[in-house]
Amino acid sequence: MQTCIYSGTMMSSKRTEMQESSLNSCVSWGVCNKKRRRYRMKKRNAIVAMALAGAMAVGLAACGGTSASSGSAAADEAASESSTAAASSSTQEETGTEAETVTSSSAGADQSVTASSGKEVTKANGDYNMAVVLKTTASEYWTYVIAGIRDAEKDLGNVKVEIQGASGDTAFDEQLNIVETVVNSGKYDAVAVAPLQADAVNKIAEGTDIPMLAIDTNYDKALSFIGTAHEDAAYQGGKYVAEKVGKGAKVAILGNIQGEATSESRISGYKKAMEEAGCEIVSTQYTDGLGDKAVTTMDGILQTYPDLDAVLCCNDDTALGVSRSIQSAGRQGDGIIVCGFDGISSGVKAVIDGSISCTVAQDPYNMGYQCVMSMVDVLNGNTIDKFIDTGCKVITPDNAKDYLSKLDSYTAEN
Repeated sequence: MQTCIYSGTMMSSKRTEMQESSLNSCVSWGVCNKKRRRYRMKKRNAIVAMALAGAMAVGLAACGGTSASSGSAAADEAASESSTAAASSSTQEETGTEAETVTSSSAGADQSVTASSGKEVTKANGDYNMAVVLKTTASEYWTYVIAGIRDAEKDLGNVKVEIQGASGDTAFDEQLNIVETVVNSGKYDAVAVAPLQADAVNKIAEGTDIPMLAIDTNYDKALSFIGTAHEDAAYQGGKYVAEKVGKGAKVAILGNIQGEATSESRISGYKKAMEEAGCEIVSTQYTDGLGDKAVTTMDGILQTYPDLDAVLCCNDDTALGVSRSIQSAGRQGDGIIVCGFDGISSGVKAVIDGSISCTVAQDPYNMGYQCVMSMVDVLNGNTIDKFIDTGCKVITPDNAKDYLSKLDSYTAEN
């Protein structure tokens, strides 16, 4: 089981460690990714070879030098050198394990640029155009992802990232249309998707040579998944709650969208923690991640299980809805523990004022930043981790104020 910790200080106090983890993790993607990389390297090598051959031919003719065949051979050698694969090394602090170290060099003479944080980041070998399709842009959580994307874009300087998203978390067809349009447009060198329906996005990924990555939620055909180990993160939140309520406690779990991979993973993590602690799961229901639906769902649970001890929620909006229901029932003094998930500012504020007990914070800023850097690594011909864990942290009354300050800093700079 991975130990979830927050990814650390990033930028000056916000990006530093995150960038190092983002830019230096390397292992093999698999056969499909190698084919795509070989294609890109061959294409780039051919261009480099032609350019060098032309330059050498002119130079040699001007000074009455050797034959054109010698110039061509030299160009071929230079092009071959320019295609050497690159990788880097890191210690994966989020997972609590050390990653294997791989070192090589990538095409181009200058492979780093100094970011605003003062740290060197991987330089894009070209003026890359990339796209990120989020589940939605209409929620607080995704504003932190967008902030990370924009900061990476600024630090690199020569990449452009278009961000799109559906109007809501259940706008499945709308998001699928966006993904299809983006992939088929021919405008983008790489695409990252936070899928509402992983199977549908898989089919699109199967039919394109464009590198496609996953952010926040995985899908099988993604070259890499940048996000949270959702089951492990929920397990950490569940363990915190179990310590508060003790063995034999009655617990309800409220998922988001039934059947959606992220929600089901979080439910699994919660269940594992509760079962290990000897708690009784009396009800598992779904709210579509909506606060208002959580209120009505919780009203029914309180009537059916008046001796309920805790509620584990798969997002913060649900947790806030549960809190409202408890207050409306006059049960706020009964000590019912409420756990949220995501760690958005409204959830963290609720921990501070005591409306909910805790929330499992993801690191959406880190997701956005590492997503861009990972796409750059792919386009540069480097290898990247199949799963890039951006970390998590259980937010409690002891650390909520500090974490809220960190969240505020993300949006203040964008």
